[in-house]
Amino acid sequence: MRDSLISYAGHVQTLQKRLDVTLGNGKRTKRAANKLPVTFTDAEKAAFDQVKDCLASAAMLAHPSPDGVLSVFTDASDTAWSVIVTDVEKWQSDKPVADQTHRLLHCLTGTFSGSQENWSVIEKEAFAIVAACDKLPHLLLRPAGFRLFCDHRNLIHAFAPDTTVKEHIRGKLLRWAMRLGEFRYEIHHIAGEDNVWADMVSRWARMPATTSLRRVTTRGQQQQDRLLLRPLDDDDFVWPNLDTIAAAQRKFGDKAELSRLEEGDDGVRRTDSRLWIPAEATNLLRRLYIIAHCGPQGHRGRDAMLAHIGRIFYVPHLRQCVDRFLASCLLCHHVKGGKVVPRPWSETYRCNERNQALHWDFLYLGESFGDMQYLLVLKDDASHYCELVKCETPTSTVAADAIMDWHSRFGIPRDWISDQGSHFKNEVVNELCTRLKCQQIFSPTYSSWINGSVERVNRDILQVLRVLILDYKLNHRDWPRLIPIVQASLNHTAVPSPAGKTPGELFTGLEPPSPLQSVFLGPDVSPSVQPARTSAEIESSLAQLRARVRDMHRAVTDARLKQTLLNKKRERGDNMVNFNVGDYVLRSRVDEKRQNKLLVTWVGPYAVTAAHAHNVFTVKQLVTGEELDVHASRLKFFADKDLEVTEELLEHVAAQGIILRVRDLIGPTLVVPPMLVRHRWNDESRSYEILVGWHGLEAIEDSWESLTAMFNEVSTLVQAYVAAAKDSKLERHLEALEASTKRR
Repeated sequence: MRDSLISYAGHVQTLQKRLDVTLGNGKRTKRAANKLPVTFTDAEKAAFDQVKDCLASAAMLAHPSPDGVLSVFTDASDTAWSVIVTDVEKWQSDKPVADQTHRLLHCLTGTFSGSQENWSVIEKEAFAIVAACDKLPHLLLRPAGFRLFCDHRNLIHAFAPDTTVKEHIRGKLLRWAMRLGEFRYEIHHIAGEDNVWADMVSRWARMPATTSLRRVTTRGQQQQDRLLLRPLDDDDFVWPNLDTIAAAQRKFGDKAELSRLEEGDDGVRRTDSRLWIPAEATNLLRRLYIIAHCGPQGHRGRDAMLAHIGRIFYVPHLRQCVDRFLASCLLCHHVKGGKVVPRPWSETYRCNERNQALHWDFLYLGESFGDMQYLLVLKDDASHYCELVKCETPTSTVAADAIMDWHSRFGIPRDWISDQGSHFKNEVVNELCTRLKCQQIFSPTYSSWINGSVERVNRDILQVLRVLILDYKLNHRDWPRLIPIVQASLNHTAVPSPAGKTPGELFTGLEPPSPLQSVFLGPDVSPSVQPARTSAEIESSLAQLRARVRDMHRAVTDARLKQTLLNKKRERGDNMVNFNVGDYVLRSRVDEKRQNKLLVTWVGPYAVTAAHAHNVFTVKQLVTGEELDVHASRLKFFADKDLEVTEELLEHVAAQGIILRVRDLIGPTLVVPPMLVRHRWNDESRSYEILVGWHGLEAIEDSWESLTAMFNEVSTLVQAYVAAAKDSKLERHLEALEASTKRR
């Protein structure tokens, strides 16, 4: 009865409520229900009569006759498909199919969901036929076969059983045509007005659109908790201390909870030697989150915050609290996401002993205020400990010096893993490898993900550098000053892959520093001056240290294997995006030229001004007011329309690099006094600079820009300027620049 009545749940809802009240908390079986008296109200009597009327008017199903003609009618709409199976005991050849005497055998229907909604019309029509064959083989597999009627004429040629499969049939239609080859059938075309029952059933699923709220809790209600761009620089930010923590415990902790905690001599309560922070102390927790996430910590993400905070503090539901905090961090939106290093699920190089395998690679970071342009990254495979070496060019000399410096401190690794660049694959490094009794392992060409361990740390380096440049308001050419901070962040931050340990702790056995040490120093701090120890004590201490490191590495090996299995099973789906007019979004930066790697991937924010079809939105630049159309795949949510556009936010947008069009290069092509020089030599950057006029800006706003940077952007204008300047030194500098560009 459930399958035979239309809107069955709505008809029996009133009777179901009466049955639930009558059964109460007793057994819910038919035998128990037969012994209970039921008294209907007037409304329930009317509902009971309505159910009986529906049963009386329901279509009666018949049994197929062995000599009858079995007919299958199919149809599909935009949202659903339907199948009607009938039986004609005596087929009259002089009458059309619509005038035959049909007996209903079965009715089948369903809706399209997910990617099926994007299928073409012929695929939706064909799916109804295939669904009938998959779900009703007990009716359709018969010696006499069946007659198939559909109102889509193209399917007659695609599924005709008496001809071969056409060459143009591909994909789903080809697979479905092979599936229908198991059945005996004749396919016929039927006019749409004659296929009325299948057409009507396929349209029943088209329900009217309902209006629903986009958000239950609006972002505006949480606006007062939103992070500033640089909260550590805020004048109102106060560093917490033990007195602040003790006051929060007394204010928000109840007596029963406080009685279960251990109270120290300093008046602060702890659990498992960690400071207890009540979940209601939101202001205190927010300050702790800022210290563990912002500034020199480099916005490393959730796992790093959980490690920093969980080592010293106990916070109920810490993971959920950290997730809410990270969702409100404005700078994280600029650097999170982007290109992911592909990792094939195959055998990769794994080492469980520290300092046995060393990954190394050169990372180009662009020009700096000096000669440095590259970074040599060295990473231990087992512990993820890394060192960063600044250099001018990627050469074998730099690689050899770096490996010898590593050897002088930690010993020589057995395996050196790298790509096939000429700075690694040469006689110098090969001779050094031979003398040190090591071996080189090269990844295949154009398969950088094989050496994915160092590619992953390269991505972390770029992320931390980008956010530090934004956080400290530095020029992207100041990146050499930030390398020590980046290396400290990588080596002293715990991540899940090494079982929640820091790379520095796994490699050296030393306890990692914490950014929260300024908040909590602990009552049992070891003295700075330790008494002298005997040789036996030193030997015992070293043995304990080695055993502790081996235990940590054993846990890391198990954690790596577990994480690999979880990654294989993890499902990846599409992330639907939608924005309202007035929301603020970030736009991904796409540049066909050699883009500076230290520029953030997501720039903005922009204000959404209009929404169009096919997931296209019109966004407005906050500083220049320029509007452009951007696809939703290139946009990321930043804040809702309640965001306050302050001077700091506008300065933040301008600092990311507004794209300006060059009006002209001020120089000999203009009518200017001959003695007025429009290019100059910069001793600090060791490069020429030229005076640039910008489109849309006044002449007083002309600026001196590097000749190298302008050549990468507007090479034609630069070449024309140099030709008109007639400066031999400038011409030689441009020739050297062109030669270096061709080598790249």
